[in-house]
Amino acid sequence: MPTWLIWVIVIVVVVLIAAALVAMARKRRTEQRRDQAEQLREEASTHASGLTESQRQAEDARAKAELAKSEAQRAEERAMTAEQGHAVEEATYEDKLREADRVDPGVNDRSSDYQPDVWNDERSESTTSSGSGTEPRHAVSPDDTSVAQRTEDPEAERPSGR
Repeated sequence: MPTWLIWVIVIVVVVLIAAALVAMARKRRTEQRRDQAEQLREEASTHASGLTESQRQAEDARAKAELAKSEAQRAEERAMTAEQGHAVEEATYEDKLREADRVDPGVNDRSSDYQPDVWNDERSESTTSSGSGTEPRHAVSPDDTSVAQRTEDPEAERPSGR
């Protein structure tokens, strides 16, 4: 047998052995990846039950937020209604004061500085300090107001026995 043929056979055998080693390494790596993938799937499935719980918690939190939002909206609407009611009452009160000042011969309601402001009535301060006794009838003193009017609490005038 020629030596070159021996060398060809040796090279072929070495290449086959190397190919077999590479194939075994690939097979081993493929098995390791399958095992790793299976382990990751198992971990994912254990977390899947936690997903249901976290989704339920998120839905509960969203429902509570929506409820709080609607309650806040209703409270805002009640506040606006109360403010509108107060504005109407204040306007009615001022209309009555203007009517009383128009009827009262001691009040010049056609003056350019006329302002029927009960909460800051300059006429009542000036007439009281001068001692003339012609205080406008609508000037309210703390003695003339009820507890409910001073505290703005409608139940404040009720006897404490109830």
